[in-house]
Amino acid sequence: MSSAPTARPRRGLRVAATVASVAILLTSGAGWAAANRYGNQIIRVDAGTSGGALEDGEPLTMLVVASDDRAGLSYQQRKALHLGYDDYGQHTDTMMLVHLSGDGQSISVVSLPRDTRATIPAFTDSEGKRHSSRAGKLNVAYAVGGPKLMVETVEKMTGITIDHYAEINFQGFLTMVDALGGVEVCLPRATTDKNSGLDLPAGKQTVNGAQALAYVRARYIDPTADIGRMKRQQKFVAAMASKALSAGTLTNPVTVDNFLSAVASSMKTDDSLGTDQMLDLVDRFKGISPGRIAMTTVPISGNVRDAELGDVLIWDKVKSAELFAAIRDDKPLVSPKPAKSVTVAPGTIRVKVLNGTDVQGLGATAATDLAAVGFVVVGTPANAPATVGETTVIRYDSEWSESVKTLAASLPGAKLVAVKGFGPTFEITVGSAYTAAQKVKVVSASPSATADKPRTAADDLCS
Repeated sequence: MSSAPTARPRRGLRVAATVASVAILLTSGAGWAAANRYGNQIIRVDAGTSGGALEDGEPLTMLVVASDDRAGLSYQQRKALHLGYDDYGQHTDTMMLVHLSGDGQSISVVSLPRDTRATIPAFTDSEGKRHSSRAGKLNVAYAVGGPKLMVETVEKMTGITIDHYAEINFQGFLTMVDALGGVEVCLPRATTDKNSGLDLPAGKQTVNGAQALAYVRARYIDPTADIGRMKRQQKFVAAMASKALSAGTLTNPVTVDNFLSAVASSMKTDDSLGTDQMLDLVDRFKGISPGRIAMTTVPISGNVRDAELGDVLIWDKVKSAELFAAIRDDKPLVSPKPAKSVTVAPGTIRVKVLNGTDVQGLGATAATDLAAVGFVVVGTPANAPATVGETTVIRYDSEWSESVKTLAASLPGAKLVAVKGFGPTFEITVGSAYTAAQKVKVVSASPSATADKPRTAADDLCS
């Protein structure tokens, strides 16, 4: 039996590459001509995907990977970023199934651990040599057979037909983060890792591209090793997707252009994913809420020692089968969140809305949203005396501490500022991360979420 070469262990990029999919959606603000320009920068490869037509109402599944390709980075940059300096082939430590629902209302992302024990199908290499089917870790499929073998391996393991393929490299990740002006992360304690170059203080903070790369690559700071790192990366991509879809990004043509240019110049897709297909995706998902972008990891039954492969992860047969069946049936990972439960009805709450950003008309948009979910909007929305950054600010009289809970439920993540004697009208200064006002209902508090619930792009970073 012929054997394929064994991939050398790498500290490759393990970022949740779902951002590549989010980037495609952002072309909604760019128009066909701009989308065509971005599309022409993307490298197309034969990934063996089905190239499914993007018909209205039809779901679509992509395999999105992140490779450790160092193209575009100088020797000095590689050294500063702790990436190593040799070029002995590309590898991927990130593999994710990204399922786009047929109704355009949800995106489900499933991380596939690189150390999964897999069966690599028989294949013919670039030199025409035939290799028999063999056991190996999942990321070996990419190392020895590229995108096409990676797609075939994942399809056989999951039973899911992969319609399209996307791949992003180190350079793309760095420039995407910087194009957004950084991305917010939350660390429970000050953390350093000499192998990745990570050195960050505790708490919420905005990191640049280099810091973000160290954050998602750090291997030795999680007691649960790769699984812990994968969950940390899911938090990061959730924060990145949320910022990319925020009003402050979507209405800023310079930011959108920089972000999409960063992606396009460092991304590969299958040869059937063209500009028209990208624009079809835009039309379907341009209104999606971060709370409907859910991420999880394929269920694991254990970590075992294989005599030939070393430590490998074994998928839970029952739970993973249920997960992949749900995706095949186009069922979202999380159900739409019910309206927030509060004790004071929105119709009894008067609000004044100010625009605390440089985004023209955002205050008026928020006022319309708040009125639509039942609040009483007084006056005409105006510009605030000063900008407030990303976070929306609610100023209120401390005597109305119960009523403010209704506003906080409708505007999750808003900062509450109590001002004694402020009066019965609440003042809302909209931040650039504003997306929409949520419905609330006046009933008893809803039960708390379970610990193993899939993560969404709207969840608190520090949770």
